[in-house]
Order: sequence, then structure tokens, then C-alpha cells
Amino acid sequence: MILLDITTSYTFRHWKAMGLLRVEQEVIRAFRAQYGEAVTFGIYNPVLEGYYRVPPEEIDAILAERRWVVPSRDRAAMSPSRLRRHMRRFRLARDIRQAVRRFPGADPITELRRDAALAQALSRVSLEEYSSLRRWLGMAQRLTPKLAPVLSRTDLVNHQLHHGQLDAQAPDRFAPENAIDPGQVTQYLSVGGFWSDSRYEYAYHARKDHGWTVHYLIYDLIPVLWRHLTEPTTKETFPLALHWMLWGVDQVWTISDTTRRDLLAHVADHGYPPLNDRWVTPVLLGADSTAPADADTTRATLARHDLDPGGYVLMVGTLEPRKNHDFAYRLWRELHQRHPDKVLPLIFVGQPGWSMGPFVEMLAEDVGLPHEAIRILTDVDDEALGVLYDNCRFTLYPSHYEGWGLPVVESLNHGKPCLCSDAPSIVEAAQGAADCLPLLDGEAWAARALALMGDEATYAEALDRAEAFGGYSWQDFRQNLIADFEAFQDELPVQRVG
Repeated sequence: MILLDITTSYTFRHWKAMGLLRVEQEVIRAFRAQYGEAVTFGIYNPVLEGYYRVPPEEIDAILAERRWVVPSRDRAAMSPSRLRRHMRRFRLARDIRQAVRRFPGADPITELRRDAALAQALSRVSLEEYSSLRRWLGMAQRLTPKLAPVLSRTDLVNHQLHHGQLDAQAPDRFAPENAIDPGQVTQYLSVGGFWSDSRYEYAYHARKDHGWTVHYLIYDLIPVLWRHLTEPTTKETFPLALHWMLWGVDQVWTISDTTRRDLLAHVADHGYPPLNDRWVTPVLLGADSTAPADADTTRATLARHDLDPGGYVLMVGTLEPRKNHDFAYRLWRELHQRHPDKVLPLIFVGQPGWSMGPFVEMLAEDVGLPHEAIRILTDVDDEALGVLYDNCRFTLYPSHYEGWGLPVVESLNHGKPCLCSDAPSIVEAAQGAADCLPLLDGEAWAARALALMGDEATYAEALDRAEAFGGYSWQDFRQNLIADFEAFQDELPVQRVG
């Protein structure tokens, strides 16, 4: 049996299929098409410490809709009656107490059942009604400290319920009869966020105890090499997960040759068992070009954001320190001071990430920057993003470091010049079609940005390079991944190390 871990798709089923989610779902597509019923798709449950099957109809939904629509619990609306609100809060307090008494203990099955009972009780009140009760319970906690863990767990379940993260089918999904017997697994593939729970430890032991052959896809080593620019939770969980992985892996794929070099250097520098170079293989990610939007959609999208065709510069990516929006902001501020009549608006497209609150506040309050010289768009769907790419003058991407640099590839796929950093993976992905400049040379960035905005000969040359970009397709990614997996199977008896 081939076991393909799709826990990331399940955990983040309410997100758009981007980044790791898109990659995991392309791998699902590749292995399902190639191996059919020989591949089993599993979700890891860290509480129950095991994998559970995903039925075919849910795999169909992943591939058809690019997201996993899992039924979540409905929640009651706030009652208009003050008396009924009081009664609901009273019953909830009673039900929380009963759930704790009914399911005492800390074993995994008991915890799951207790959480299910809490979720059922919480679904009978509105968020506002729970918040009101929670204030009273908080005061009671000061008098009875033993309430703290109960209230903390109830808060967690309430959060999951509020954000649609509770799966109404969880009791059936994680029932014992749906568990995957590790003794039946021969090949194990992890291509998502394996560092988010204990599944890497489970795979390590299954490799030793059941003879699993273990395959991982590694995106980057940023939480190790650029720890200071990594989200706080990931920089703690990823290094430990990588440690377990490196002590129990047979084949590794990376998304760039840069990540491959980083991984092999990390192994050599820290005394891990040597990896067979032949089976640490770059499999480059796809970024298929989309058909241009029709004229009405294009006009509506640009009008909604008050933009003119060719009249703005675009920067796409989550707002987080590593993407270096601060550099882009300072570059644009300097250009406006030097050439106030020649600078186009800079449009940031991306969701706010960690530690960016002060930056957004600074940007909003900077009186030295003209009004709307830099704008942030956070709610842009795939169709609108395609319109923004197709109609920008050029794109900007001064990231400190990447595993690949997908926005650079997307820009070039849309035939748009990209002014980006010279981080190794970005240079690799761009294939010479982008302007890759060192971040320490601010004057070079200013000169090139100004030329791309106002010098038509310079811009025409940059357009020619972008339009000649070879690009990468998801079909190539799937084919290359399967080909390397099968090449490994052909030599499997001699591959195992450790």
C-alpha cells in the first residue's frame, strides 16, 4: 500500500489551494492517476496517533474544487429574548460541567469525546452568548484555579467552532474501523506541512517497526537558515521535525536546486546520516498561465481598485518580514522624493502575516508618502489576481530568501518584467528573464525601477525577456515526480540507509 499523507489539505480545508496546499493537491492528482486504488490517502490524528482513510468522494472534491468542503457544525444565532439568553448561558455552564464529569481522564479517546461534547454544547449558543458567560467564568476561575484547564480547552473548541474548523463527520472519520493498519503500508509520502504535529515521529517509528519506505518533499530550510525571519511557531517546530525526518528518510524531493544544496549542506554540517545524492531530487513547481480575463471582467477589476492598465507596479506575497515589504516601501518613498511626477502606484497583494502590524501602521501614517502611493489589497481571488498581473507595468519582489519564488515565475508567465532580489532560488527560477539585484545596492534598485517606469526602450527589452520565459507547468511537475518515484522503486532493495 502507498500511503499519501494529506493532513495539510484537511487541516487547512477552509483555505484557498495555494502554496503547500496546491502542491499537496497536485501530488494527490498525480498519484491517483498513476496508481489508482493502490494509493491510500490518509489524515494523521495526533491525539489518536495514527492515520485514517479519506473516502474517494472527498478526494473527488479536492481535485474538482481545489478546496475541501467539510461539513462543520452549525451554530445558534443569538436569541432576541433576554430571558432565553440567560437560560442558554445557564445550560451551557451546566453542560460544560457535565462534559468534564462524563469524560474524565487524559487518554486520547476520552479527550476526543469530551471535545465533541463541548462542541455540541457550544453549538447551542451564539458566540456573543458564550463570550458573556466566559467573562463570568473568568471571574470564577480566580476563586477556583482548577477551572483554568477546562476553560482553556473550551476556548479552543469555541474558536474552532467559530471559524468552521470543526468537522461534523469527525466521529465517523476517526472511528477505529477507519484506521490505517501501519503493517499494510509499504510506501509513505509526506508532501505537506509535516512539522505541524507529531506525524514525522510516527513515520520514523513506522519505518523501523514496519519497514516503511519513506519519501518527503522539502520546500525550504528557511526556519533553520533564516530563523530570525520565520513565523514564531514554525521556527520552533520545523527544526525538530527536520531532525526526525533526516534520521528516517529514503527519498527526498526539493522544489529547487537551491533547497537541495541547502539540505545536503545541513546534513553534512550537523552529522546526520548521509543522504544518497541520487535520491535528493529537485522537482520544480508548476505555475500554469491562465487565459486572460474578458474585457468586462478586466474593466470591473481595475475600476474596483481604481487602477489604470499599465499604470501601477505589483508586489504579490503574504505580508511578512521575509518578503521584505519594508524594502519596497523605502524604495518607493525615496523614488517619490526624487521624482515625484514619475512614480507609479505600488500595489501590495497578500494577506497580512505575522509581525506586520507596526509596518502597516507606519505605512498608513507616513505623511512623507503621497496618498495611495502604496496600497494593500488583501482580498483578491485568482481571477482578479490574473487581471492585476496582466495589466501591471512590472512586478517587484525584494524577498530576502525563498525556496522557489513563485510570484517571480507567475509574473514572467504573464509576460511581465520582474525586478527582484538575487536570492539564489529566485535567480534559479527566473532563468535569466528577470532583473535580479542585490538588496544592498539600493541605488541600482532605484535606477532600474525608474527606468522600467519611464524609459520605453528599457521597458521593451525587459518585456522581450519576460515573454521569452520558458515557464513551468504543473503537468511537468506531476510527470517528473512520478518518474523519480518509479526510478527509486526500480532500485529499492539497495536504497535503504539507517
